[in-house]
Amino acid sequence: MNNLTTEQGLLSALRYRGAPTAKFRSASDRLARLISAKALSRLNGDNSTGRGMDEGRQKRTDMLIVPVMRAGMALVPAFTELLPDAPVGIVVIQRDEETAKPSLYYEKLPEVALERALIVDPMLATGGSACLVADLLTERGYERGNIYFVGVLAAPEGIEKLSQVIPRSNIVVAAVDQGLDERNFIVPGLGDYGDRYYGT
Repeated sequence: MNNLTTEQGLLSALRYRGAPTAKFRSASDRLARLISAKALSRLNGDNSTGRGMDEGRQKRTDMLIVPVMRAGMALVPAFTELLPDAPVGIVVIQRDEETAKPSLYYEKLPEVALERALIVDPMLATGGSACLVADLLTERGYERGNIYFVGVLAAPEGIEKLSQVIPRSNIVVAAVDQGLDERNFIVPGLGDYGDRYYGT
């Protein structure tokens, strides 16, 4: 039985193809809490991992949370619990299934740039969507060094591409998988995160 208190145990639960929606969602929510605490500790220059939820909770308004719709919304509650005053921007990206190239469909961000921004998306595959959002944020006044990415799984190709846009140290994920298949899906991956989380 997987240890559902560690990142790897929860990730194993997410990888199980036969997991019903409720179990996938529960594991995702728990993992999101661990990842969000780790990411915010890194942002604050604190490398400790033993801080409790109440101790890690902050009231900061200098940080924008930007989930990439739809899957990114699954991670947002973990961040807003720790950052109750942080605004949440919305970015909707359409991906061409044949070329895997992303295009911006909709965005709603604060008119005035904050100090830092967190791009939140469970999967970092080709890196195209994350780079598009990072470029959008720089156009809105964010410095590249103050843009972070937080996710669950990444392919080396996605990390390499995104690290050309923001510092590699600003990328926080639970695991890096082997790579991409011919359809640009992460291997071994865990399927479509949004479909599995939302039961569609």
